[in-house]
Amino acid sequence: MEETNKYAVSSGSSDSGRMSGKQACRAQLFGVFLFVLGLVGGLLIGIYAYHGGKDLEVICKNLPESIQMTPTPATTARPNNQTSAATPRPTPAIGQCQHCHRPEPRQPWTGSHPELFAPLTADEMQAVYNFLVDNNYVHRRGLDEMVTLRTNYAPYMALFPPDKQKVLAYKAGTGSYPGRYARVNVIRGDRMVPDYMEYKVGPLDRPDSITALALVQDGELTFNSRPYDYMETALYERIVTPDFKILEPLTKESFDGAYYPRENNDFAFWYFNGPPGDKGDERETRFIAYLNPLAPNGYDFLEHDFLPLSATIHCPGNVYEDWYIHSYYYLNQGPFANATALMEAYNAGTIRKFAHPKGYRNTILDRHLPDRDVDEPFRPKSRMPPPRAYEPEGPRYSIVGHTVSWMGWEFSATSGQLRGPALFDIKFKGESIAYEIALNEIGVVYGSGSAAQTNIIYTDSSYGIGEYYGIIKTVDCPEHSTLLETSHWDVYLSKPVVHKSICVYEADGQNALWRHKGYEFEGGLRNNFLVVRLSATIDNYDYIIEWHFYLDGKIYTIVSASGYIQGAFWDDQNPFMGTDKSRDSFGYRVNDFTHGQIHDHMFGFKVDLDIAGTNNTMEVVHWKTGDVVTALRSQVPSVNGIPPYFLNNITRYLEYEIIEREAAYSIEMSMPKFWTVVNENKRNKWGAMRGYHIQPLTTAAQTLTDAHPALPALSFTRHHCTVTKRKESEQYLSSTSDVNRLDKPIEHLEKMLEDNEYIRDTDIVNWVTVGFLHLPTSEDSPMTNRVESGFMLKPFNFFDKTAVFDLPAYLNTRGDWRTERPPPFSPCLEPEP
Repeated sequence: MEETNKYAVSSGSSDSGRMSGKQACRAQLFGVFLFVLGLVGGLLIGIYAYHGGKDLEVICKNLPESIQMTPTPATTARPNNQTSAATPRPTPAIGQCQHCHRPEPRQPWTGSHPELFAPLTADEMQAVYNFLVDNNYVHRRGLDEMVTLRTNYAPYMALFPPDKQKVLAYKAGTGSYPGRYARVNVIRGDRMVPDYMEYKVGPLDRPDSITALALVQDGELTFNSRPYDYMETALYERIVTPDFKILEPLTKESFDGAYYPRENNDFAFWYFNGPPGDKGDERETRFIAYLNPLAPNGYDFLEHDFLPLSATIHCPGNVYEDWYIHSYYYLNQGPFANATALMEAYNAGTIRKFAHPKGYRNTILDRHLPDRDVDEPFRPKSRMPPPRAYEPEGPRYSIVGHTVSWMGWEFSATSGQLRGPALFDIKFKGESIAYEIALNEIGVVYGSGSAAQTNIIYTDSSYGIGEYYGIIKTVDCPEHSTLLETSHWDVYLSKPVVHKSICVYEADGQNALWRHKGYEFEGGLRNNFLVVRLSATIDNYDYIIEWHFYLDGKIYTIVSASGYIQGAFWDDQNPFMGTDKSRDSFGYRVNDFTHGQIHDHMFGFKVDLDIAGTNNTMEVVHWKTGDVVTALRSQVPSVNGIPPYFLNNITRYLEYEIIEREAAYSIEMSMPKFWTVVNENKRNKWGAMRGYHIQPLTTAAQTLTDAHPALPALSFTRHHCTVTKRKESEQYLSSTSDVNRLDKPIEHLEKMLEDNEYIRDTDIVNWVTVGFLHLPTSEDSPMTNRVESGFMLKPFNFFDKTAVFDLPAYLNTRGDWRTERPPPFSPCLEPEP
């Protein structure tokens, strides 16, 4: 039987219509080639059209509002390979490109009362100031009347946190509105014995009923322990100028012709270092001279080129005519009683001398300005715009006033002038997680061998962590962020200052929150999270404080530092330097004449968790290793032998410790612990106490010994986690003036532990400290790249299962018996900034 030619065109074709097997094969290959060519061409045209050619816009269009997304249904079995994704959108035509639709995510507060936790408004601050003036608490600054150290003035004011129990009762509908109050710091220089006072002023929502309540006793905060401010530092010039006139020959010869005072201000003196002495009843300010880089248009503070010339100003009280300078040092040689004594030694040639190279001052701007190095070519493709993120259908969060809502999260974001940022009333899926997570303090301790730089101690709350001046566009936050206001009081101008400093946005982590790829299925959920970020500049350093809220109930608190290091003068002839002239006992040489002195940055937070209610318990879960019998006896004391199914007598196990008294804990890597806050009265489906795990992610620990005079004021840096009973009288872990009275601190964390109160099943607070050790290297000059630390608050048996399966995810199963997709979107142009 003749085999049928499988390449025949049809049964009715003639012999001439037939082709040979070789011809047919060629035809098939040619067809495959045309198919592949068409496919590749189509892809290239699509890419070209999407990204835009020479005269072609991106192919994208927002659909009319009449075309709505079909809600994602719950996951069910789908034998017909149907998906849970929303209905596909029509493909837009070329030339129909529009900007993404972005409804305004923020609405004004419209409640019957003002927001409880929002920063003070400009009107409220002005009302506070007017009340203080009208009732003779402070003097009014006028055209003919200056505020001085001999007058009363208010350098700082911020929201006074409302009483927690009153807030909870009001929110539960069982109590009245707690009111808004201001915490005001007042320098009282016109008293017979000047002092420093703090007042609670309000209620601000009832201007006719405002009163002032003293928060401390008269004289309790001594005048000499007050924080630094402009009223004081402006007076230093009166004292220093005559001395620097005496020292002019020295400064000109040593520092490339520099002298003070000078019209262009390229040489200055008043970089003053804290603290102002060790005793609160005294006050002495160490200062160091520096060369100041100038912008082409005149004076512009950038960073200091420190010089080996320093002294101390004796400046107690407010009779500044009695202030004087002593203890001059030049190249660490001294102390000289006054400028004349130093000048005499210099002229006599009895001390070492130093001289900058000629023309050095003209190079300072280039050394310190963080500008692109024009001598280096651009990196390949570095002038191409990097990837960007935007919201194809607008923000998924909403904000009313300062109250933020996103994916089940709800909280209030705020900030104060001295303490900085804070979050209040944090809920997830309608349940209480925390009442307050707030930065309280930043402590910095330096080590240096340079005169006037030795033993530097800062607590940044005394300089105003919350004095923000807005964001740096395109740097601090993406363009699609929503900005919220912060406020502070400008003592020099006697007026409120309001800036948009809190940025809120949803971020794409561009990784998986969860994922698994196996033989039977593959699936995962993209890691999106909400960011709340504030950036503060405190003189040379910039601090970024941010919170990340995750879809699974985690909260990540991140602190980071950037900016300029506080360097010292590099003296390679220092007699205390070894043979290696690139480093000494306190750090490395990082520039021609700059020493990168070692220091730390320690961040203290108040973490008031309310896990499913206010009554909580601290439980420490110990991760241990030991013999099997010991492990089993931790639960059943009567165990006598090793069960036969153990292969050896060494095992890992857990021990659970309920903390009944106030306590403090530090990270010990060889003895791991889980610090948890649990609700003993609320259990999950499996019987476990619902809780959250406090997980510090820090690389720093306090290494100062107990003999160091700063440790009482910096006692929050001793431990990474301290738990105390919550009290309205213990709002903060430090005082803003304790660093200025190291011998007599009155408000510090160690003091809170002294009464050793019972804390089980009650309202407790965890004081969490994280940070990093900073050993500056050449990569920190001229600018320190971001260095960070932080802590995670993580659900710990709080849920019955992984808390993300009420969200559309990605799921493929073998055989397509169940399929799910995240919501699709139509491409569109990024909204204009």
